[in-house]
Formats: sequence, structure tokens, C-alpha cells
Amino acid sequence: MILGQNTRKMVTVLFIAAIFVPYLAVGFMPAKVKAQDAGKIVFDYSHGQYSDYIAGNETHPGQDWHLRNNLTDMGWEVVWAFGGLNDSVLSDADALMVAGIYGEQEGFAQSEINAVADWFNAGNKFLWVGSDSDYGGASYINANMSAMLEAVGSHIYPEPTSVEDPESNCEASYRVVANETSDDPYVADIVDGVSKVMMHGPTCLYGSTSATAGEDAVALEETDIENVYPLSYYGDAAYITDADLIAPYGHENGDEGPLVATALEVNAGEAGNGILIVSGASMYGDYQPMYTAEYYDITMDGYNLILNAIGWTPPAQMDWLLIGGIIGVVAVVVIIIAVVMKRR
Repeated sequence: MILGQNTRKMVTVLFIAAIFVPYLAVGFMPAKVKAQDAGKIVFDYSHGQYSDYIAGNETHPGQDWHLRNNLTDMGWEVVWAFGGLNDSVLSDADALMVAGIYGEQEGFAQSEINAVADWFNAGNKFLWVGSDSDYGGASYINANMSAMLEAVGSHIYPEPTSVEDPESNCEASYRVVANETSDDPYVADIVDGVSKVMMHGPTCLYGSTSATAGEDAVALEETDIENVYPLSYYGDAAYITDADLIAPYGHENGDEGPLVATALEVNAGEAGNGILIVSGASMYGDYQPMYTAEYYDITMDGYNLILNAIGWTPPAQMDWLLIGGIIGVVAVVVIIIAVVMKRR
């Protein structure tokens, strides 16, 4: 078959375009950047978080047992750390979970805070820090959690207060069920399948625009901070009921919901590529953790929030270097096509 001159030109153009299509597609396609592959995740049980009932065993598994098994199925090496937080246990860890401490004598040593900060600030790490209310004057809990968060440059902190909800709860206003999630597409994969999260005796969160605990404090429901994304909220009926002499930093006693229960910070740490999550209750251990699926006949799905968050990878941000490269490729294609079409 003999092809006409215009047909040959068109075939040539299509051939050239086909060569460059993959490069253009890579540039414009939504992509994911993994903060870390499934590796080693450490759960801190060194500061009073362990409970036989919540941990369970192979015969009678509790919430923590189920959490460990599910993470193992996701490809994680799960380590329950009972000997403190130090360079040894963190040396090859990709992720660290630190639930709210229990017992005033169980506070973090400065060496532990330094070890966590050095580990996280090295880059490409995932850190989740839980917290608690100040019920009974237990201000030491959030003071310890805030000290750790400040050491890694967090812009999210637990309020030194308590939250109750007379409507969304498990048979008592202090057994709060967080029943709202963010509608921000950026965190859609984290809150997918999440509608009710157990937040037993919780606090809410505030933001610090200076990454300093207690300073430059703002309510995250009202003020945006770069790289900070609320994930879950206490409902409209929730309210702050302060239980000690330390006032909230970003809120006032009596403030009503929605209040931020869990929040995410990306590009965190000195390396600028860490992932940090802070929650107003403990995700494991404790009396009833966020992982709880049912309590007082209330069915919840906080386990989805935890598993989704641990497995989450931030959407790729297209930078100017990439955009410049794409423009360059397009320009080359246009020039080649123009030359081919002009030839007689």
C-alpha cells in the first residue's frame, strides 16, 4: 500500500507523540510518595500504657492484639517496647506510637525525649502521640506528651483540659465518640470508613504557629496552619469542661463543638519530610483505646482511622522543577511536529 505524503507526516507525528506520552503522563498523573514502606513500628508500653485486658493474648485477644495482627498482615514488624525509648529500640524503626502515659511516676526521661527527637528529626519517620484529659488533676499526662511533641517541632498539641459530649457517647458523657471527620480531599484516604471513634476521657487539640507548646496558640477549628490537617472531630454537642487550674491555651472553658480530636502534620521535623499525628485520646492501651470496635453496644470504627493513617502516603506535590521539565518536553514535541509538518 502506498501512503500519501500527508498520511506519512501524520504517522510520523503520532509516532513522536507516542514516544513522549509516558513522560507527560508521569508529570501530570496524581502520584503517591511513600513516607516509608511497611517496616518496623514500635509501640511504647514503657510508661504505664499496658493493660492485660486491652492487650489480651492469642486465646483471648484484646484490641492491642488485634491491632498488632492487622499491622503484621500489612507487612509491618511490630515491636512492643517495655524497656523505655532509646536509640537501641528506635535505631531501625520507621514508625513510633506513643499513647498517653499513665501514672505520674511514669513520665518521660529527658534522654527518652532526646532519643525520639533525634530519631524523628533524621527524616522519613512516622510518629503518633496520644494524650488524655486533665480529669482528676492529671495535668502531668499532657505535659509529658507536649514535651515530646515540642522536641520534634510539632505545631499540634493536646489542650490541658477535658472534653465531654452528652449526645455522642458510650453511655456516659466522658466516654466520648468522635463522630465527624474532615472533608479535605488531602486526607480522604485516612478518614475513609471512619464514622465513630472511641475517645475515652479525652481532650481536644490546639495548634501553635511557632511550634512551641502553650505559645502562639490557636483553635484548629478556626485557624489553618500550613501542613496541619484535622482528621476527626468531636460533635456539635461536645464541650470543654476544664478540670484543673491550668486553662486551655487555644480555647476557653465551655467552648462547644465541633472540636478537633485528631490531627495530622506533614513535612514535619527538621528534615521536613516526617509525618506526625496527635490525638486527644490514646490509640492503644489505656482504659478503652481509639482502636475499640464496640463499647456499651455502640459500634465504632476507629480501627480504620489508625490503620489508614499508619499505611497512608501523602499525595505528591508537583514542584517547579518538575513543571519546568514538563514544559521543556512539550516544547520539544511541538518543535519536532512543526518541522515534520513543514517538510515537503
